[in-house]
Amino acid sequence: MDSLFAVTARFAFVLALALLLERAMEVLKSSYDLLDSRLDLNNFWTKRAYRIRGLLEKKLRRSEHAGPTYAARVLRRFGEMLLNGQGGYSGSVPVLSGDLVRTRAVKVGLKVVAITSGIALAFAYSIDLVALWNGGHAATGEPSSFGKLLNSQGVHYILSGTAIGLGSGPVHKIITTIEKKRKRQREKADRPGA
Repeated sequence: MDSLFAVTARFAFVLALALLLERAMEVLKSSYDLLDSRLDLNNFWTKRAYRIRGLLEKKLRRSEHAGPTYAARVLRRFGEMLLNGQGGYSGSVPVLSGDLVRTRAVKVGLKVVAITSGIALAFAYSIDLVALWNGGHAATGEPSSFGKLLNSQGVHYILSGTAIGLGSGPVHKIITTIEKKRKRQREKADRPGA
């Protein structure tokens, strides 16, 4: 019973860290938004939008010989990466603005900071979701060199920290999956003749 309590407490701690990190990223984003408006950085983001527009135009000019399907693929990828378009509209013209560039850059920057912070927290608190996944048991047999790398404690902390940095949603899914796996293992062990 103590083992179940320890695992549950560990899961709650990891989920709380993920939620805390999410809120910290929201505060960081709000602080950056305030700084951005106070320093009037809209000109910086507009210049970045012009630079990206120039790169896109250059890529489309180079791809004229490739045909319209390649150009459509470039525009679709551009829309997915920067504009976050919902799709379903044919014949739409991509519009690029400094605000769109800023939004995407802030989102990517915050994700990098969150994942880095999550990894730091995993190392600081020795959070190893991979060991919880394996039920605390090491792999049997002689592992390959890739298997040895995956079995290293540092890699486990990095994977766990990445999950924490991605937020409470992925952490909750991982915890739910681990709990289901442990429940199946308990049921299998409790069956007669197993």
